[in-house]
Amino acid sequence: KTYAGGHQNSKFCIFSTFAVADPRRQSIVTGSEDGSVYVYDLQKRNVRQVLRAHKDAVLAVGTHDARELLASGGMTEDKTVRFWVPGARP
Repeated sequence: KTYAGGHQNSKFCIFSTFAVADPRRQSIVTGSEDGSVYVYDLQKRNVRQVLRAHKDAVLAVGTHDARELLASGGMTEDKTVRFWVPGARP
């Protein structure tokens, strides 16, 4: 499958991972050179969410296999690891 739009990847090798802890929100998660994390719907192939919090390229992303937990790591100008969990829904 092809996932169009969203993340930027021209200079670095950016890794992706699957987020499958919640069967209702199965996703592909990838970093981007624009400092964001992109979450794509696994089946619909569209951008589900963009997480903007890093000041440099995000090369590392990771997910937990049983909990809805995501980690992202920024490069040189950022030097942070951020953890993400879904917020409460109304």
